[in-house]
Amino acid sequence: MKTLLVPVDFSDATSHLLQHASELAREISGRIVLLHVSEPVATYVPVGASMDVLSATPPPFETENTKAQQESLEKLASPLRAEGLDVETVAILGLAVDDILDQAEKLKADYIVLASHGHGALYHLFSGSVVTGVLKRTKVPVLVIPAQKKA
Repeated sequence: MKTLLVPVDFSDATSHLLQHASELAREISGRIVLLHVSEPVATYVPVGASMDVLSATPPPFETENTKAQQESLEKLASPLRAEGLDVETVAILGLAVDDILDQAEKLKADYIVLASHGHGALYHLFSGSVVTGVLKRTKVPVLVIPAQKKA
């Protein structure tokens, strides 16, 4: 059985992504692994007169956040399972690109299916792109679902 790793960020692009991923899973008799990576929230902590340090958010918040993300993934998975698809969910705390690639290797994913948000070049200049980061470093075929055009 082929494994499709489908990272989701719960944005407007998610339903469009899931539609295409589920169609592909049906066509190849594959299973879907829905993945959400919550990036740790850095907090500003002043140290001394001229020194600044970034510290991670305390673990209890991260644990609660991961549980909430897991519940959200289960809500996305439920209708897909009702259609007869094999769906697994994984919510983790980490860095999106690194953890997508780590999960692809761990799960022996045959494909990574990502959504493009359709942001412009200026956005990517300042914030980067998960899709671009994955494409540059992956050893797994990647299917990029373009942003849904608004009619």
